Amino acid sequence: MHTLVQTRRQWEHLSGPNKGKRTDVETSYHASTIETDERHGVDFFANAIRSEWAIETGYHGKRDFAYCEDVRTRRCCANIIGAMMLARTPAFVFMAKRGIGNCQQFKEELQSDHAMSLRMVVDVPSN
Repeated sequence: MHTLVQTRRQWEHLSGPNKGKRTDVETSYHASTIETDERHGVDFFANAIRSEWAIETGYHGKRDFAYCEDVRTRRCCANIIGAMMLARTPAFVFMAKRGIGNCQQFKEELQSDHAMSLRMVVDVPSN
């Protein structure tokens, strides 16, 4: 590790019962093997972290929409929630690699090409 970046963020609720209220400040640390220099300064790392969060929030949004995770998982045991997320994560990774936007399309492609799941796991391109 060459660089450790600290970020602090605070969210404002845009809707719901907490609309207009801010969350507590969250502090995160990001480790990088990239050394700071003229090309890799504050702006470089800030953009990288923002990109990471753009992916995370888009990914989380898909999970909420597809599986109602925020609604359904609040009532469950923490171990069950973790297991469910762990089990579904590879499907979202494979969907992203193939540019598939919804679960139904992914399911239909898997059903029409039974060898596709093995190719995805070993990362072999289709013919």
